[in-house]
Amino acid sequence: MKRKLFSQILTEWRSNLWIAVELLIVSVVLWFLFDNIYSKLSIFNQPLGFDYDHCYLIQYTKLTPSSPEFIPDRTDEENNQDIHNIIEMLENRPEVEAVAVSNNAYPFNPSNSGAPIHMDTLNSDPSAYIVQRPVSPSFPIVFRMRGSNGESPEELSRLLSECYWGFLAADNLFDHLAPDVPPVSEFKGKPFNLDGWRGDSIPLVGTYKPFRYDDFSDKNQIQSFMFTILPENYYWAVNEMTLRVYENMDSPDFIKNLMVDASRNIKSGNYRISAVRSFKDVRHGHIKGNLWYMRQQFFVIGFLALNIFLGILGTFWFRTRRRTREIALRMTCGASASMIFRRIITEGQLILLFVTPFAAIIDWALTHWELNFNYHGYFVASRFFACVGLAWASMALMILIGVAIPAWRAMHIAPAVALKDD
Repeated sequence: MKRKLFSQILTEWRSNLWIAVELLIVSVVLWFLFDNIYSKLSIFNQPLGFDYDHCYLIQYTKLTPSSPEFIPDRTDEENNQDIHNIIEMLENRPEVEAVAVSNNAYPFNPSNSGAPIHMDTLNSDPSAYIVQRPVSPSFPIVFRMRGSNGESPEELSRLLSECYWGFLAADNLFDHLAPDVPPVSEFKGKPFNLDGWRGDSIPLVGTYKPFRYDDFSDKNQIQSFMFTILPENYYWAVNEMTLRVYENMDSPDFIKNLMVDASRNIKSGNYRISAVRSFKDVRHGHIKGNLWYMRQQFFVIGFLALNIFLGILGTFWFRTRRRTREIALRMTCGASASMIFRRIITEGQLILLFVTPFAAIIDWALTHWELNFNYHGYFVASRFFACVGLAWASMALMILIGVAIPAWRAMHIAPAVALKDD
């Protein structure tokens, strides 16, 4: 049967050639669409590098002279002590696990500042500065940051607090440099120079797992972060405070209860807590635009894929219906329904199997020349072959449906009726 099937495919090479060309083009287009979806979903599901559950953003303000509670002539030292007092009041609450202050450092925060990093002959790209996040030592505890070698959040906090001028670096800090640069962990304890930031001789005290901007930033390509200590006498100059609540003590009423208590007790000098936001709300507000855009893209891709599937389905449906007389003739000659069914289905699947390697070569060329949605030019073999497999499986399913239904209907037509015109 296989020999006869190959002979028939070769005999009908003109019509089969056009089918093969159509399947080749459709296979490449489907791979392109699946690659786009795979890229977005794989990035979206990458580890964030932090845990924002049970975390809250505390916004506080300084009273203006028009307020009846305003205290005039407060020095920077007194203002700074007021912030420390508020932190202590929050830490004394039984449900609060840790409190941190920072400067443009909390997750889902697009603000950046930084500078190139240097050490001897090792220099970062001047056009790609290292993002610097000044934080208090408890910041890693609030967001459950993890060290590259398995260090706990408490250990990272200790490393920051013990070395005032030191910094924590992401373990992908040097990924954008030459491939022969050693891992950043090998530079632990060595001094660095940060342009425009505290001069030179700033030691690397530890490394941590990549800390992503948000769900849509790729940990392999985002600008690297480094966390430095926010001086304790500088707390008055920032207005960013975060805290973590114990998991078993968190509740939907936490924000309401905290704001009620803040209006009465949690205040010091001219500083008052003005708002409390859950980081789930912070995240939603930050990514909702990208999330809407991704859903819109998926809708367009789904619409295109549906049209492609219907096109393949229609092609093989029409092709099989035209062979009703051939099916009737084979049944008249003694062929069983299962034999005819397998032969017709196998024919389309063989053509698809023949063009798939050529489609994969084109897919690889698109990846090599970065003409697909491969996000900044890195190649992942599992992703490439998974998308090739998805494209093949989808087309094989459409061919099966497009052939099986009309073939099944044709086999239920009496041979005499099907052959009456002959």
